Amino acid sequence: MAGGAIGWYFRSKWEASRRQQEKLRDERAATYMDILEPFIRLFSDLSPQGQKKTLALLKSLESRKSSFRLVLVGEDNVVRAWNQMWKTVYQLENQEDQDNTILLKRFGAVLMEIRRSIGSPDTTLEEKDMLQWLIKDIERLYSPPVASSG
Repeated sequence: MAGGAIGWYFRSKWEASRRQQEKLRDERAATYMDILEPFIRLFSDLSPQGQKKTLALLKSLESRKSSFRLVLVGEDNVVRAWNQMWKTVYQLENQEDQDNTILLKRFGAVLMEIRRSIGSPDTTLEEKDMLQWLIKDIERLYSPPVASSG
């Protein structure tokens, strides 16, 4: 009788933990989609007006709330990738000759970490694979620079 009660206790604890993990995973997935929404808009309208709207959306209160929620509930590697991407954004803001390829790569890293976080930790995809559907000349973005001869 005592063995059954102990078994029931541990099983109920395990089930409660599993439910909590599922709830957290769902909350993370919703948060990830919220933080990605401005970028989804950006890639759907690359016009100067579209970029201006996206920048305003990124600076909005709602976007900031989503970023705070990410820092609180996101997995560590997703938060690190997100922070690296924003660090790059801030560095690029201060440069006259902006090379946005590094920013695209950082965005690919964010997507990769989100993929791992929501259920594919052992994925064999690479960052490049996460962006390929968005960028028609992806190979150029990820190929090493050609040394000039001369």
